[in-house]
Amino acid sequence: MLQQKARETQTLEQIRASLLGFAASQGLHSQSHLGHLPCPAIQPGDYAQTTCLNKAWGYLPVHSKIAINYLNAGVDARFNELEPSTNMQWHYAVSSQVVQPNIMGWGRWVNYSEPPIQVRIPAENNLIKTNIVAVVAKTITPIAEHQYDISAPYVLIHLSELRTHMKRVQQHQLKSTLNAWRQLNPQFNASTGAHENMVVADTLASLYQPIDSGCQCRCTKTRCSCHCQNTGQWISPASCLDNNPNCTSQNAQTDCTSLANQPCTFNGPARMKNLWPVSHFEPIAAINKSCRPIHSNQCPLSPNSTACTCHFSWPDNTLSSLDQFSFKLTDTP
Repeated sequence: MLQQKARETQTLEQIRASLLGFAASQGLHSQSHLGHLPCPAIQPGDYAQTTCLNKAWGYLPVHSKIAINYLNAGVDARFNELEPSTNMQWHYAVSSQVVQPNIMGWGRWVNYSEPPIQVRIPAENNLIKTNIVAVVAKTITPIAEHQYDISAPYVLIHLSELRTHMKRVQQHQLKSTLNAWRQLNPQFNASTGAHENMVVADTLASLYQPIDSGCQCRCTKTRCSCHCQNTGQWISPASCLDNNPNCTSQNAQTDCTSLANQPCTFNGPARMKNLWPVSHFEPIAAINKSCRPIHSNQCPLSPNSTACTCHFSWPDNTLSSLDQFSFKLTDTP
Protein backbone atom coordinates (compact mmCIF):
# COMPACT_ATOMS: atom_id res chain seq x y z
CA MET A 1 0.00 0.00 0.00
CA LEU A 2 2.78 2.44 0.92
CA GLN A 3 4.65 1.56 -2.25
CA GLN A 4 1.55 2.17 -4.35
CA LYS A 5 0.91 5.52 -2.64
CA ALA A 6 4.52 6.58 -3.21
CA ARG A 7 4.28 5.64 -6.88
CA GLU A 8 1.02 7.54 -7.28
CA THR A 9 2.58 10.60 -5.65
CA GLN A 10 5.58 10.36 -7.99
CA THR A 11 3.28 9.97 -10.99
CA LEU A 12 1.21 13.02 -10.03
CA GLU A 13 4.31 15.17 -9.54
CA GLN A 14 5.51 14.12 -12.99
CA ILE A 15 2.13 15.04 -14.41
CA ARG A 16 2.34 18.44 -12.66
CA ALA A 17 5.77 19.03 -14.20
CA SER A 18 4.47 17.92 -17.61
CA LEU A 19 1.51 20.30 -17.43
CA LEU A 20 3.71 23.24 -16.40
CA GLY A 21 6.17 22.34 -19.15
CA PHE A 22 3.32 22.16 -21.64
CA ALA A 23 2.05 25.60 -20.59
CA ALA A 24 5.56 27.04 -20.85
CA SER A 25 6.00 25.83 -24.44
CA GLN A 26 2.87 27.57 -25.71
CA GLY A 27 2.84 30.82 -27.66
CA LEU A 28 6.21 30.42 -29.38
CA HIS A 29 4.61 30.72 -32.81
CA SER A 30 1.37 32.59 -32.03
CA GLN A 31 -0.69 29.40 -32.22
CA SER A 32 -1.58 29.74 -28.55
CA HIS A 33 -0.92 31.82 -25.45
CA LEU A 34 1.78 31.25 -22.88
CA GLY A 35 0.18 29.49 -19.90
CA HIS A 36 -2.45 27.65 -21.92
CA LEU A 37 -3.23 24.11 -20.73
CA PRO A 38 -4.83 21.28 -22.73
CA CYS A 39 -8.53 20.56 -22.59
CA PRO A 40 -9.61 17.28 -20.96
CA ALA A 41 -10.24 14.11 -22.93
CA ILE A 42 -13.75 12.66 -23.09
CA GLN A 43 -12.54 9.09 -22.47
CA PRO A 44 -9.46 7.72 -20.62
CA GLY A 45 -6.37 7.79 -22.82
CA ASP A 46 -8.18 9.78 -25.49
CA TYR A 47 -7.37 12.97 -27.38
CA ALA A 48 -7.61 16.40 -25.80
CA GLN A 49 -10.73 18.22 -26.91
CA THR A 50 -10.15 21.15 -29.25
CA THR A 51 -12.24 23.43 -27.06
CA CYS A 52 -13.83 22.72 -23.70
CA LEU A 53 -15.59 25.73 -22.21
CA ASN A 54 -18.83 23.73 -22.18
CA LYS A 55 -17.22 20.82 -20.32
CA ALA A 56 -13.89 21.61 -18.73
CA TRP A 57 -13.55 18.31 -16.85
CA GLY A 58 -12.98 14.75 -17.98
CA TYR A 59 -9.81 12.67 -18.24
CA LEU A 60 -6.15 13.57 -18.51
CA PRO A 61 -5.33 13.77 -22.25
CA VAL A 62 -2.26 11.91 -23.46
CA HIS A 63 -2.56 12.11 -27.26
CA SER A 64 -3.02 14.71 -29.96
CA LYS A 65 -5.01 14.59 -33.19
CA ILE A 66 -2.71 17.18 -34.73
CA ALA A 67 0.27 16.15 -36.89
CA ILE A 68 2.58 18.68 -35.23
CA ASN A 69 2.30 17.24 -31.75
CA TYR A 70 0.15 19.76 -29.91
CA LEU A 71 0.85 17.97 -26.62
CA ASN A 72 4.60 17.78 -27.34
CA ALA A 73 5.69 14.64 -25.52
CA GLY A 74 2.27 14.52 -23.89
CA VAL A 75 1.24 15.09 -20.32
CA ASP A 76 1.23 11.41 -19.43
CA ALA A 77 3.79 10.53 -16.75
CA ARG A 78 5.59 7.38 -17.86
CA PHE A 79 9.07 7.68 -16.41
CA ASN A 80 10.11 5.06 -13.85
CA GLU A 81 6.67 3.50 -13.86
CA LEU A 82 5.64 -0.13 -13.90
CA GLU A 83 2.71 0.77 -16.15
CA PRO A 84 1.54 3.90 -18.00
CA SER A 85 -0.40 6.36 -15.86
CA THR A 86 -3.28 6.17 -18.37
CA ASN A 87 -4.18 2.87 -16.72
CA MET A 88 -5.13 4.86 -13.63
CA GLN A 89 -7.71 6.77 -15.68
CA TRP A 90 -6.79 10.07 -14.04
CA HIS A 91 -9.62 12.60 -13.91
CA TYR A 92 -8.67 16.12 -14.95
CA ALA A 93 -10.30 19.55 -14.81
CA VAL A 94 -8.98 22.83 -16.15
CA SER A 95 -9.88 26.45 -15.45
CA SER A 96 -11.67 28.49 -18.10
CA GLN A 97 -8.87 31.04 -17.59
CA VAL A 98 -6.42 28.94 -19.59
CA VAL A 99 -8.68 27.43 -22.27
CA GLN A 100 -10.21 30.54 -23.84
CA PRO A 101 -10.90 30.09 -27.58
CA ASN A 102 -9.18 32.17 -30.24
CA ILE A 103 -10.98 33.45 -33.35
CA MET A 104 -10.60 30.01 -34.93
CA GLY A 105 -12.38 28.41 -31.98
CA TRP A 106 -9.36 26.53 -30.62
CA GLY A 107 -9.20 26.49 -26.81
CA ARG A 108 -5.65 27.87 -26.68
CA TRP A 109 -6.01 31.43 -25.43
CA VAL A 110 -5.53 32.71 -21.87
CA ASN A 111 -7.69 35.21 -19.99
CA TYR A 112 -6.88 35.51 -16.30
CA SER A 113 -9.97 37.66 -15.68
CA GLU A 114 -12.11 34.52 -16.06
CA PRO A 115 -12.99 32.61 -12.85
CA PRO A 116 -10.55 29.99 -11.49
CA ILE A 117 -11.45 26.56 -10.13
CA GLN A 118 -12.50 25.88 -6.54
CA VAL A 119 -12.18 22.34 -5.19
CA ARG A 120 -13.62 20.67 -2.10
CA ILE A 121 -12.01 17.57 -0.58
CA PRO A 122 -14.64 15.61 1.42
CA ALA A 123 -12.07 13.15 2.81
CA GLU A 124 -10.19 16.08 4.39
CA ASN A 125 -13.11 17.54 6.37
CA ASN A 126 -14.46 19.29 3.29
CA LEU A 127 -11.26 21.29 2.90
CA ILE A 128 -11.70 23.96 0.23
CA LYS A 129 -8.92 25.11 -2.10
CA THR A 130 -9.36 28.18 -4.31
CA ASN A 131 -7.59 29.90 -7.22
CA ILE A 132 -6.81 26.63 -9.01
CA VAL A 133 -6.11 26.44 -12.75
CA ALA A 134 -5.88 22.64 -13.05
CA VAL A 135 -6.53 19.55 -10.95
CA VAL A 136 -5.67 15.90 -11.58
CA ALA A 137 -7.31 13.42 -9.20
CA LYS A 138 -8.63 9.91 -8.78
CA THR A 139 -12.16 11.28 -9.14
CA ILE A 140 -13.59 14.71 -9.94
CA THR A 141 -17.28 15.49 -9.50
CA PRO A 142 -18.79 18.84 -10.56
CA ILE A 143 -20.87 20.44 -7.80
CA ALA A 144 -21.36 23.92 -9.30
CA GLU A 145 -19.91 26.05 -12.07
CA HIS A 146 -16.11 26.01 -11.71
CA GLN A 147 -16.45 23.98 -8.49
CA TYR A 148 -15.59 20.31 -7.96
CA ASP A 149 -15.41 17.61 -5.30
CA ILE A 150 -12.20 15.60 -5.65
CA SER A 151 -10.79 12.46 -4.07
CA ALA A 152 -7.20 11.47 -3.35
CA PRO A 153 -4.69 10.99 -4.73
CA TYR A 154 -4.68 14.38 -6.40
CA VAL A 155 -2.42 17.22 -7.48
CA LEU A 156 -3.39 20.89 -7.79
CA ILE A 157 -1.83 23.63 -9.90
CA HIS A 158 -2.53 27.02 -8.37
CA LEU A 159 -2.91 30.16 -10.45
CA SER A 160 0.01 31.82 -8.63
CA GLU A 161 2.22 28.79 -9.32
CA LEU A 162 1.42 28.84 -13.04
CA ARG A 163 1.99 32.57 -13.41
CA THR A 164 5.27 32.47 -11.47
CA HIS A 165 6.50 29.60 -13.62
CA MET A 166 5.52 31.45 -16.83
CA LYS A 167 7.39 34.58 -15.65
CA ARG A 168 10.54 32.48 -15.12
CA VAL A 169 10.12 30.99 -18.58
CA GLN A 170 9.86 34.45 -20.13
CA GLN A 171 12.99 35.60 -18.29
CA HIS A 172 14.88 32.56 -19.58
CA GLN A 173 13.70 33.11 -23.15
CA LEU A 174 14.61 36.79 -23.11
CA LYS A 175 18.08 35.98 -21.76
CA SER A 176 18.57 33.28 -24.40
CA THR A 177 17.59 35.67 -27.19
CA LEU A 178 19.81 38.42 -25.81
CA ASN A 179 22.75 36.01 -25.49
CA ALA A 180 22.20 34.79 -29.06
CA TRP A 181 22.25 38.39 -30.26
CA ARG A 182 25.38 39.21 -28.24
CA GLN A 183 27.20 36.21 -29.76
CA LEU A 184 26.36 37.59 -33.19
CA ASN A 185 27.59 41.05 -32.13
CA PRO A 186 30.99 40.58 -30.45
CA GLN A 187 31.93 44.17 -31.36
CA PHE A 188 28.80 45.68 -29.81
CA ASN A 189 29.27 49.25 -28.60
CA ALA A 190 26.62 50.31 -26.10
CA SER A 191 27.08 53.98 -26.91
CA THR A 192 26.60 53.89 -30.68
CA GLY A 193 24.00 52.85 -33.18
CA ALA A 194 20.30 52.16 -33.05
CA HIS A 195 19.09 48.75 -32.00
CA GLU A 196 15.57 48.13 -33.19
CA ASN A 197 14.35 45.88 -30.38
CA MET A 198 15.56 47.85 -27.39
CA VAL A 199 15.57 51.38 -26.03
CA VAL A 200 17.78 53.00 -23.42
CA ALA A 201 16.07 53.13 -20.04
CA ASP A 202 19.04 54.49 -18.04
CA THR A 203 22.15 55.70 -19.89
CA LEU A 204 24.42 55.85 -16.83
CA ALA A 205 23.51 52.33 -15.75
CA SER A 206 23.61 50.96 -19.34
CA LEU A 207 20.06 49.75 -18.68
CA TYR A 208 17.86 48.84 -21.63
CA GLN A 209 14.17 48.12 -22.10
CA PRO A 210 13.20 45.40 -24.59
CA ILE A 211 10.63 46.48 -27.19
CA ASP A 212 9.08 44.92 -30.26
CA SER A 213 9.80 47.05 -33.34
CA GLY A 214 7.72 44.86 -35.64
CA CYS A 215 10.67 44.09 -37.92
CA GLN A 216 9.96 41.39 -40.47
CA CYS A 217 10.76 40.14 -43.95
CA ARG A 218 8.52 38.51 -46.53
CA CYS A 219 10.55 36.40 -48.94
CA THR A 220 9.31 34.79 -52.14
CA LYS A 221 11.37 32.53 -54.41
CA THR A 222 13.09 35.57 -55.93
CA ARG A 223 13.07 38.51 -53.50
CA CYS A 224 12.78 39.64 -49.87
CA SER A 225 10.85 42.72 -48.74
CA CYS A 226 11.74 43.93 -45.22
CA HIS A 227 10.44 46.67 -42.94
CA CYS A 228 9.88 47.71 -39.29
CA GLN A 229 7.23 49.85 -37.61
CA ASN A 230 9.69 52.72 -37.80
CA THR A 231 13.18 52.92 -39.27
CA GLY A 232 15.06 49.64 -39.73
CA GLN A 233 18.57 48.70 -40.86
CA TRP A 234 18.93 45.70 -43.21
CA ILE A 235 21.68 43.89 -45.11
CA SER A 236 21.75 41.27 -47.86
CA PRO A 237 24.34 39.56 -50.07
CA ALA A 238 22.06 40.43 -53.01
CA SER A 239 21.34 43.75 -54.68
CA CYS A 240 18.43 46.05 -53.92
CA LEU A 241 15.39 46.33 -56.17
CA ASP A 242 13.05 49.22 -56.95
CA ASN A 243 15.83 51.83 -57.05
CA ASN A 244 15.56 52.54 -53.33
CA PRO A 245 17.56 55.73 -52.58
CA ASN A 246 18.34 54.38 -49.08
CA CYS A 247 20.19 51.38 -50.51
CA THR A 248 23.95 51.05 -51.11
CA SER A 249 26.08 48.10 -52.23
CA GLN A 250 29.74 47.56 -51.42
CA ASN A 251 32.03 44.52 -51.18
CA ALA A 252 29.29 42.01 -52.05
CA GLN A 253 27.00 43.37 -49.31
CA THR A 254 23.97 45.61 -49.68
CA ASP A 255 22.92 47.95 -46.88
CA CYS A 256 19.45 49.44 -46.81
CA THR A 257 17.40 51.61 -44.45
CA SER A 258 13.69 50.87 -44.44
CA LEU A 259 11.13 53.52 -43.51
CA ALA A 260 7.67 52.97 -42.08
CA ASN A 261 6.16 53.48 -45.55
CA GLN A 262 9.10 52.25 -47.67
CA PRO A 263 10.44 48.69 -47.23
CA CYS A 264 13.83 47.43 -48.35
CA THR A 265 13.47 44.94 -51.20
CA PHE A 266 16.41 42.65 -51.97
CA ASN A 267 17.05 40.26 -54.81
CA GLY A 268 17.93 37.54 -52.31
CA PRO A 269 17.82 36.56 -48.58
CA ALA A 270 17.95 39.31 -45.96
CA ARG A 271 18.84 39.97 -42.35
CA MET A 272 18.95 42.87 -39.92
CA LYS A 273 22.16 44.87 -39.90
CA ASN A 274 22.54 44.40 -36.14
CA LEU A 275 22.20 40.62 -36.75
CA TRP A 276 19.09 40.15 -34.62
CA PRO A 277 18.02 36.47 -34.65
CA VAL A 278 14.78 35.32 -36.27
CA SER A 279 12.21 34.89 -33.49
CA HIS A 280 9.35 33.49 -35.56
CA PHE A 281 8.94 32.17 -39.08
CA GLU A 282 6.06 30.90 -41.18
CA PRO A 283 5.06 28.58 -42.59
CA ILE A 284 6.26 25.82 -40.29
CA ALA A 285 5.96 22.66 -42.34
CA ALA A 286 7.50 19.33 -43.21
CA ILE A 287 11.06 18.77 -44.43
CA ASN A 288 11.79 20.58 -47.74
CA LYS A 289 8.71 22.76 -47.29
CA SER A 290 9.71 24.75 -44.22
CA CYS A 291 10.86 28.34 -44.02
CA ARG A 292 13.17 27.49 -41.12
CA PRO A 293 16.22 29.79 -41.50
CA ILE A 294 19.50 28.16 -42.50
CA HIS A 295 21.23 30.93 -40.56
CA SER A 296 19.66 31.93 -37.23
CA ASN A 297 19.51 35.60 -38.20
CA GLN A 298 18.60 35.46 -41.91
CA CYS A 299 15.26 35.05 -43.66
CA PRO A 300 15.64 32.61 -46.56
CA LEU A 301 14.06 32.75 -49.98
CA SER A 302 10.99 30.54 -50.19
CA PRO A 303 11.57 27.02 -51.55
CA ASN A 304 8.13 27.00 -53.20
CA SER A 305 5.15 29.16 -54.14
CA THR A 306 4.35 30.05 -50.49
CA ALA A 307 6.25 33.11 -49.26
CA CYS A 308 8.36 32.90 -46.10
CA THR A 309 7.63 35.42 -43.35
CA CYS A 310 10.31 36.00 -40.70
CA HIS A 311 10.03 38.16 -37.58
CA PHE A 312 13.15 39.60 -35.97
CA SER A 313 12.24 40.21 -32.35
CA TRP A 314 11.90 38.65 -28.91
CA PRO A 315 10.05 35.31 -28.58
CA ASP A 316 6.34 35.60 -29.37
CA ASN A 317 5.20 34.55 -25.91
CA THR A 318 7.17 37.39 -24.26
CA LEU A 319 5.92 40.27 -26.44
CA SER A 320 2.90 41.18 -24.32
CA SER A 321 5.08 41.44 -21.20
CA LEU A 322 8.20 43.23 -22.46
CA ASP A 323 7.48 46.31 -20.32
CA GLN A 324 8.01 44.15 -17.22
CA PHE A 325 11.66 43.46 -18.06
CA SER A 326 14.93 45.35 -18.40
CA PHE A 327 18.57 44.35 -18.79
CA LYS A 328 22.08 45.73 -18.70
CA LEU A 329 24.39 45.92 -21.70
CA THR A 330 28.06 46.77 -21.64
CA ASP A 331 30.65 46.86 -24.41
CA THR A 332 31.74 43.32 -23.54
CA PRO A 333 29.44 40.27 -23.64
